Amino acid sequence: MRLTFENDGDETSHSNRRLRMNDTVIITSYVIIDDMMRSLNHRRHCLAQVPDAEVLTVAVVAAKYFHNHHERALWVLSRLGYLSGRLSTSRFNRRLHALCAWLPLTLETRGELFAQGAVFIIDSMPLPTCRRARARRNK
Repeated sequence: MRLTFENDGDETSHSNRRLRMNDTVIITSYVIIDDMMRSLNHRRHCLAQVPDAEVLTVAVVAAKYFHNHHERALWVLSRLGYLSGRLSTSRFNRRLHALCAWLPLTLETRGELFAQGAVFIIDSMPLPTCRRARARRNK
């Protein structure tokens, strides 16, 4: 199965239109979905091997790159190592249906962020900038 595709130049023909899977879009989508779910205090099931954000990311990737073919998107993303655990197609469908209320908010949030054209992901570790030197001595 060929995973990377290019656009042949003819924008009107659907048979010639091919998309290249983009790591940046996939990872950014996951980060946006995960941060959104955390900020809204979503709790995942304790027995779930794959987080809910990854389930929604598979649905987003299926819509963008696989013409909503969820089974193929699940297979490709699991083979490429994007998923943290194993997930069968039937279990994926059950979990996606359970999370269906999150899809409109997910797509709206992603659309707003990607429409601006600049999405920055900062991966950093907080460092102490100030240290109390005399605070304990002066009371």
